[in-house]
Amino acid sequence: MTYISRIVEGGVRLASLLPKGLVRFLMVGVGGLMVDLATLTTCEALGAIFPVARGVALVVATCFTWALNRRFTFEDSGRKAHHEALRYFLVAGLAQSVNYAVSLGVASVLPQLIHQIDAFIGAVVATVFSYSGQRFFTFAPKSSAGAEAPTNQA
Repeated sequence: MTYISRIVEGGVRLASLLPKGLVRFLMVGVGGLMVDLATLTTCEALGAIFPVARGVALVVATCFTWALNRRFTFEDSGRKAHHEALRYFLVAGLAQSVNYAVSLGVASVLPQLIHQIDAFIGAVVATVFSYSGQRFFTFAPKSSAGAEAPTNQA
């Protein structure tokens, strides 16, 4: 067995130990982080102060990640899209509040950092809250008692 094939095999074994959907969730999160940072940078370039730019960026990134997580990351929960969206934005609101607070906290404690680093640190901390809430609340399978017909329509 070659060195490269052992590394690949180890990576496959490691991935099998991760919670279901985590790798896809993180991939969507990286895309959301890119949207977040691009929006933050654009808002600041247009003259918005950091707290406002950060808030706008979080809203835009949350909308982006909802669409992708619903489509690619989690299995159909059996809920209608608007019910799932309400649950998603409730969890995301809590996670993004953590993100926002951490970002602003880092910016106040380490003012020499660029705001994109502050935003990145906030996003990393909030990811744990976000994944747990989305997996076990938003996209958790609906119980069969009085279940709606499964749909994945927006």
